Order: sequence, then C-alpha cells, then structure tokens
Amino acid sequence: MQISGFSAGPYQTNCYLLHEGEQVVVIDPGMHTHDRVLDFLQQNDASLEKIILTHGHIDHTRDAGTLARRLNVPVYIHPEDAFMLAGGRGVSANSQVLFEAAGMTPIDDLRELNGGERIRLAGTEFEISHAPGHSPGSVMLHNAELCFSGDVLFKGAIGRTDLEGSDPAQMMDSLRGPVLGLADQVQVLPGHGPMTTMRAERHGNPFLQGLAPA
Repeated sequence: MQISGFSAGPYQTNCYLLHEGEQVVVIDPGMHTHDRVLDFLQQNDASLEKIILTHGHIDHTRDAGTLARRLNVPVYIHPEDAFMLAGGRGVSANSQVLFEAAGMTPIDDLRELNGGERIRLAGTEFEISHAPGHSPGSVMLHNAELCFSGDVLFKGAIGRTDLEGSDPAQMMDSLRGPVLGLADQVQVLPGHGPMTTMRAERHGNPFLQGLAPA
C-alpha cells in the first residue's frame, strides 16, 4: 500500500489517499480536496473505492458528499458523529460560514465505523478504535505500523475539547486507552500538521506525560 497526502482548506486539514493497484481510499476529504482527488485518480488511472471520515467536523468532511455522489462510493463514519454531516454541525457558526456548510452535498450511502471492528483499506487491514473526546465519534485507524489519528493526537498536541460535543474526560480516557496502547514504532498520521511516531509522542507530547495506560 502507498500513501499520498496533502493539506487543504482554511484549517489546512490533512487528506490522505491510500492506494494499491487501481484502488484508492480517501481519508478526510475536507474543503478544496474534490478536484485534487479527481486529478490523482486520473493521473494514476485509478478508481475510488470508499471514503473514510475520522470524525464529523466540517474541515474533515466538506467535500465527502460531492466526491461520493460523483464517483458513486460509500462514506464511512462513526455513528455518533453522523449528525454533524447535516449542515456542518458541531462547529461554530463562523466555521459553518467559512466552509460554506449550506452548500454541502448530502451523502447517499453512509456506513458505520465502529470501534473494535476491522476494515480493509487499499489492501491493508486496520483496526478501528473509538476515541471520543474531541468529538463523540472520533476514531483512529491503526495497525502495527500506521495510525491515522484524525484530531485525537497531533505532533506535540491533542485535539481541542471545547467544541459542541467535545468532552475533556472522554479525551483523557482515549489518551490512556487507544492512544497509549499504540506501540512505539507506529507512525502517526494526524488530521493536522506533520506526521510523528508514537515513540516521539510518548516521550515528548506534554499531554501524555504522567498518564498511565488504561
């Protein structure tokens, strides 16, 4: 499996493309990703298999419906964040205007990402861990080598917990549980900012210091 990525939109949200042969999976197609994804598919003579959303905030989901409808593919999200896909709920009114939430294309084929299950993405299997705190339905997708952490874990930081539906206590449980449960060698590909490793975060991320694994 190969991974390509770029950041897009007002909040520079990371969008990842996982590809194996002619099949491509997109993770978190935020605002201004639609054309870039289509260009990637054309340049690689590939087809989109599915769209994965690590959580429901509009900076990660803005172009999901447009891509899904144009290419007739399903979109996957944890059920507790599905409500955010209607009009960009879960963020401020200013963010809804900034991301043109009123113009979002509804998703026709919405499917569930549930914690404890596994999913195959571009020929590689990932475990789904429900990691609420930043949002009720935040998930991480991980295996022995990689973790797509969404807005749960960043290089040197974690997702904010002052938004609608955020919960600081749940975030602490997520950090003690699925986050600290990741092995040191795991490469972390977050929803914003540069990639990192779990080893680096375990030793250098101030939000993980002093925490004991659950």
